[in-house]
Amino acid sequence: MQSIICTVPASLTQQLDCEWFGNPVTPAIAYSFTTDDKHLIFRASQAAAVHAHPDGKSGEFREELWKYDTAEFFIAAESGFPYVEINIAPNGAWWACAFNAPRVPLSPAPDWAGVEASGVVTEQGWQCSISIPLHLLAELGIHPENCRLAATAILNSPDYIFLTTAEDTSGEPDFHRPHSWPTAMLS
Repeated sequence: MQSIICTVPASLTQQLDCEWFGNPVTPAIAYSFTTDDKHLIFRASQAAAVHAHPDGKSGEFREELWKYDTAEFFIAAESGFPYVEINIAPNGAWWACAFNAPRVPLSPAPDWAGVEASGVVTEQGWQCSISIPLHLLAELGIHPENCRLAATAILNSPDYIFLTTAEDTSGEPDFHRPHSWPTAMLS
């Protein structure tokens, strides 16, 4: 199984350059994960036009971002459960949900206070970032120094293409497969 290892202060920038079925995506999406004393930070960018949620605003919580172009990531406890899905639109709108089984939201839902997100869309492309307080993940039993982690994206709406670092891309696109996310050690 593949491992993702990131160390601070340098971030390890990687690329999502193939869609679910293995076809190349040009230009690729650049992404990185870093941590500091209190946050997990995810960044994504692409030098391409994008169709972001029309009502999304930088830093605001917004449902149904996945219906438009969005960068995402999934992080889970080492066992795969619980896990968190984070969506961040190129314009900086964001959404998050914790799950205790595939597509079964955790109840009660976590309080996402302290999440900060931003994004910029220009004619040359887009870039976005989101910062998740580590204590929110720890309260769920998710520890970045020993977890499962997958970077994902949905592009080209409404004719969607799905990108992922998950190891299992069999069948139709389905990001909710914690067993297929690489193990990660973010420090």
